[in-house]
Amino acid sequence: MVVRSLSENPARFQPGSRLLVGRDVDTVVEMVIGAVRPQQPDRLLVTFDLVPDRSAAEALRGCRIFAPAAALPELPDDMFWERDLVGLPVVNVDGTDLGVISAVLSRAEQDLWEVQTPGGPVLLPAAKGIVVSVDLGAGRVTVDPPAGLFD
Repeated sequence: MVVRSLSENPARFQPGSRLLVGRDVDTVVEMVIGAVRPQQPDRLLVTFDLVPDRSAAEALRGCRIFAPAAALPELPDDMFWERDLVGLPVVNVDGTDLGVISAVLSRAEQDLWEVQTPGGPVLLPAAKGIVVSVDLGAGRVTVDPPAGLFD
């Protein structure tokens, strides 16, 4: 299978590595990498022990690959795992509820957080000065968005 790697850990895709594969975190199955070889700078050709043929590989098209939480490194205070952000309510610095983070879109320039609002999704730049605080304990993100972004 062709896999696009977003991991900064080159050892993540080594033969014998255990990864979680599925459409989302609720439907993952643990799979073991059988073999791997680079195809392009960010793409790998990977075989999994539980995927015996092309038909089985085609059934996994569009799936995502997750690392077990125990295998993830500690992050600096100003960085967060996508799984920790999705579902968090977003509030303005004045206390107004703005919506809920529904996705994290990784971009070379900066990440964008998709916030589901009553009026539809809004793409919020995950930048200092806009994101005031992320309080995982309280389950809330406080932002100071540019004027008009949530109108």
